[in-house]
Amino acid sequence: MDTLGELRLAVDDLVVYAIHGVGRVAIRQQKTVVLEFTEGALLVTLPIERAVECVRPVSTEIEIANIGRTLGGADTVGEQNWQRRLKTTRGKVTGGEAAGLAEVIRDASRREERATARQEPGRLSLTERQLCLKARKLLADEIGASRGVDPSAADAWIGDQLTRKIDREPSRETSGSATTSVAPSIETTPGPSGNRARRRKH
Repeated sequence: MDTLGELRLAVDDLVVYAIHGVGRVAIRQQKTVVLEFTEGALLVTLPIERAVECVRPVSTEIEIANIGRTLGGADTVGEQNWQRRLKTTRGKVTGGEAAGLAEVIRDASRREERATARQEPGRLSLTERQLCLKARKLLADEIGASRGVDPSAADAWIGDQLTRKIDREPSRETSGSATTSVAPSIETTPGPSGNRARRRKH
């Protein structure tokens, strides 16, 4: 198991906690840590052991580069029925991992593109659309926190990556083999107070 020293969880560190998204370490005690979300609107208290298992640092620039490649790639769920697709989508959004959120956004975008181009049914259901919007907000908040920019600028970057022509043929393969070339950067401005938490060692 990772130790507290490997994930600092120092006061003011910016971290990500599943579907809650980006938060700030408000209080750290010997056995518990308090995370603050949405400018104090939500406080979550976790035992240190739970925090070490479930809390992660915000994505690094290299990881964001891979996210950009994922957003610009082909979808991977084209042949799944709607029940399986919805279950997969909900799991990725609930898990809050940046790569999974990018896949949800990309897959929904590609499905909408094909339905529009072919004038065929297959557009997103209301639930799928809501999950996609949640995924996009979580991802934009995290990229914004990592790069020190407003979430709206990060969301615009996500939109730009979706329109990139990397590989638009649907595939069953995952995007885990993406290289680590640096994605186009956003002009950075001083971000909110808070430090990026140090990544856990494996």
